[in-house]
Formats: sequence, structure tokens, C-alpha cells
Amino acid sequence: PFNVRFSTAPTVWPSPEGDFYVPAGTRCMYSVFVMHRRKDLWGPDADKFDPDRFLDERLGKYLTPNPFIFLPFNAGPRICLGQQFAYNETSFMLIRLLQRVSKIELHPEVSPQSVAPPGWAASSISDGKDKVVFKSHQTI
Repeated sequence: PFNVRFSTAPTVWPSPEGDFYVPAGTRCMYSVFVMHRRKDLWGPDADKFDPDRFLDERLGKYLTPNPFIFLPFNAGPRICLGQQFAYNETSFMLIRLLQRVSKIELHPEVSPQSVAPPGWAASSISDGKDKVVFKSHQTI
């Protein structure tokens, strides 16, 4: 998916290939999907799912200096109106899920091979750690 904005004033965008002149009224397209995987913005592990990047020193190195590199809900005056609702609903769902399960363990051997190709286990994206089985018990 792409987003489109129009430039309101003429400007020059710096680029390693050379500066680009952008006249006023030019349609500028960008992809949040591609932006969230750029190694120059997120570091060498940009294509890896790693929620810890928002908790450790990478937060201060990449995201804090440029908060507009993470745009799951867009930003500025056109930010998604449902952002806070989505965050609240996700928090509520996680809380209710964790209240209902007694234990969470990783079980790589229980997932059928048809779910994910065997090559995914060795890929740099998943590290082979995507199989989670929730266990629950009920006491009366």
C-alpha cells in the first residue's frame, strides 16, 4: 500500500544519488510497508520481527531521533482516528488472554510442517521462534 501527499512548497530532497527538486503541487508517494523495512532507518535487522527494538538501546538510536519512521497509523494531522481505540483494544485483549492462560511455552516440535515451510525456521526473519502453544487449566 502506498500513501500520497502533495508538496505545498518547492523544496529539494537530499539523496545519495543526488538531490531531487520537488516543485509545489507535486504528488509524492511513499510506502509505510517499505519504510518499516529499511535498514538505513532501522538497522541491520530491519526485516526481522523484533518487538524488543522498542525497549532496548535501538529505541534511542533509531526511533527517538526520527519518530516519523514508524507509521502504523500514519502521523500528523492525518493520523488514524482509531489509533487510541486500537491500542486500547489490543491491551484489553492481551490482558484477558493472559488472565485465561496459566502457562505459555514455545513448542517448535508440535507445529505441523504444512503450516510453515521448513526453510522459514532458518530464515533471518523468524529465527524459528514463531510457534507458540497456549496452555490453560480450569479449577472448580
